[in-house]
Amino acid sequence: MTAPSSGPLYGKYRGVVSDNRDPLMLGRVRAKVSDVFGDNESGWALPALPYAGKGVGLFLVPPTDAWVWIEFEHGDPEYPIWTGCFWAQGEVPATPALAEVKILKTDTCTLTLDDTPGIGGVKIETKQGMKITISATGIEIDNGMAGSIKLTGPKVSINGSALEVT
Repeated sequence: MTAPSSGPLYGKYRGVVSDNRDPLMLGRVRAKVSDVFGDNESGWALPALPYAGKGVGLFLVPPTDAWVWIEFEHGDPEYPIWTGCFWAQGEVPATPALAEVKILKTDTCTLTLDDTPGIGGVKIETKQGMKITISATGIEIDNGMAGSIKLTGPKVSINGSALEVT
């Protein structure tokens, strides 16, 4: 997509993801950036990632209609880069009140990392109610259908107290 030739475009521009199905599977997106392209969408914008290398990295692609920050390599709109995302008012997912708690939430899964001293841990939850919790107090697996396994110290409990082994 060619933008009007008005000189280099430096800085960040607000955009909305219009396509996230990158045929090269590099994490690229196309975005509507009205301040630059009017009603048209950008070309494929490369991601600016906090961690990447041959065969390793953090791979998170924003969904369509998500707000993104777009920049341009050397100010050239032919080379867009998406540098991050932001929420519009009312779009923020439920957030913890503690800075020690970090959350990664997708449409169907939530990963919670809790760095609270003495009680912290990791929790993986699905929209269907399945959950795995690893914390300072033990490990729990719950299938969301009344089946669970809980390990606390030397004790293993299956389906609550239906079977307990010490």
